Amino acid sequence: MSDEWKTRQSLLIRAKDPTDEEAWAEFVKFYENFIYHILHQLNINPSDCSDLVQDILVKLWKSLKTYDTSQAKFRNWLGRVVRNAAFDHFDAVKSRRTLLEKERDIVEALHATSSSDMEKLVEEEWMLYLTNQALDRLREIFSGEAVNVLSLTLDGLSVEKIAKQLNLSPASVYTLRSRVKSRFIKEVRALMHKVEA
Repeated sequence: MSDEWKTRQSLLIRAKDPTDEEAWAEFVKFYENFIYHILHQLNINPSDCSDLVQDILVKLWKSLKTYDTSQAKFRNWLGRVVRNAAFDHFDAVKSRRTLLEKERDIVEALHATSSSDMEKLVEEEWMLYLTNQALDRLREIFSGEAVNVLSLTLDGLSVEKIAKQLNLSPASVYTLRSRVKSRFIKEVRALMHKVEA
């Protein structure tokens, strides 16, 4: 596959092709942790999460070719797939044994989760996930405290608090933040372009 194809086509479009193993591997590498985080937010037992992530990835592989970008954003469609898999998981657990009190509460909460609540959860987790991916990329590019300054800025800390915490002058914080911020925005945009249709 040529580099031109890779740069021109989004990962999602490439991953729809069941013969493109490289795209599927890249898709799994990118979305696997995101799916795990969503399941964690839905209070799925951590010991069940790994297997459930794999089940969801298989469902995605089978149904990705039917995903229509005009019907919904990919992450919202993905959120529905994850939510349905969570329902299926609890149904399977329920049929094997009586649910524990905590699991009953989780199932009730899951049933009470509206589509808009699920979309909001997916959107929040998606932005957090992209932010962390971009910060990881920046750590490969920038040395010293530059990425730490940006990370603390994203956490909502003031320049003064960042300067005190990192033992820097406020002027250094401003300089480092402005140097890294524009690259951070570029990294987030590049990730979004790569993985969103």
